[in-house]
Amino acid sequence: MANPEKIDFVWRYQPLKNTADAVLLTYIKQNEILPVREVILQSLRAYWLPLAYQQTGEFDPVLLEQLFRKAVYALEKHALYLCDQAGIDYSSNFPNLYREDGIKATWDSSSIHPNLTTENLLELVGGDEFNDSGFS
Repeated sequence: MANPEKIDFVWRYQPLKNTADAVLLTYIKQNEILPVREVILQSLRAYWLPLAYQQTGEFDPVLLEQLFRKAVYALEKHALYLCDQAGIDYSSNFPNLYREDGIKATWDSSSIHPNLTTENLLELVGGDEFNDSGFS
C-alpha cells in the first residue's frame, strides 16, 4: 500500500519578548489540556478552513455550507467563552448569534469549569473531525 501524499509546512517564529505575539505564543505553549499543534490548528480551522475549501472550487456546496456553519459555531463558542472569562454580557454584545442547529447561542461556564478535561475541551471545539496527521 502506498503512503498518502503529504504537504510540507514548517513555520518558525521568534517574536520579541515584550510583544503581544510573545505573550500569546507563551500562553499556547503552556496549555496543559491540548498540544500546541492542536491549539493552533483549531484556531486556523475555525478561521480559515471553510475559505480554503471554497477557494478550491472542488467541494460539494452542501458540505461546504456545513463546514462554514461549523466554523461559525466554533467561533461563537469561543466568543462565549471569552465573554465568560471577562465577565462580559454576551447577549448584549452579540444579540443575533445562533448555534449550528439554529438555537440562540448561550454559554454556561458551569458545564466546563473548573473540571475541564481534554474530552470536554475536544467536545467543545468539535472533536476529532479533522485529520491533521500530516502537520509537522
